[in-house]
Amino acid sequence: MKNITNLIIIDASGSMASKAEEIRGGLRLLFQEIKADAALCESKIRTIVTQFSSPGHFKELVNSKKAEKLTDELANAYEPQGMTALFDAIGQGFQLVPDKQDSVLVTIMTDGEENSSQEYSRKSITELITKKRAGKPAWTITFMGTTEQAMKEAKSWGVSGGNALRINNNAKGFDKGMRSYSKMRKAHYESSVGRAAGANMDDLAKDNEAED
Repeated sequence: MKNITNLIIIDASGSMASKAEEIRGGLRLLFQEIKADAALCESKIRTIVTQFSSPGHFKELVNSKKAEKLTDELANAYEPQGMTALFDAIGQGFQLVPDKQDSVLVTIMTDGEENSSQEYSRKSITELITKKRAGKPAWTITFMGTTEQAMKEAKSWGVSGGNALRINNNAKGFDKGMRSYSKMRKAHYESSVGRAAGANMDDLAKDNEAED
């Protein structure tokens, strides 16, 4: 039996307000897909969805292995406000992943850049990402951002270039981004349960270009 964790860290700063419904819709679809996967295998799939904005505004929308808890109500609880404490969100999100996992997929989604973290720095996040990617098992860490600078930043922290996906900074772009995430999660899941053993988990974004 495999222990699989999907951790999603979603920007909920004020600038995300115009994309909020696309995020909620993407989460509703994601929950349906995870329920379907859980019904087809014996793997224990833990789903952790978090949202972040200003320092102190890091929130778990869901953290559970029980598929029945992945409800539309939880997806609809996503609500943007405040600033972008991105480093704090990554550090705090990583702490939520349990020990002794067989496979971990982390996805960070933002329309901006770090501007207000107090607990974690660029250096500490780079060290953390590098450590997790080199661990056993190695974590798969993906990033979705809206600017070329955001892509460069993510790669400077240690995110694989093949797992950094640029999306348009509008509702349509984030809708495509959520659907691209769904494809990447599916590929990761298939590899985790042995249906696609040997798949390259550092190149998940290659065939999931979300930008027009």
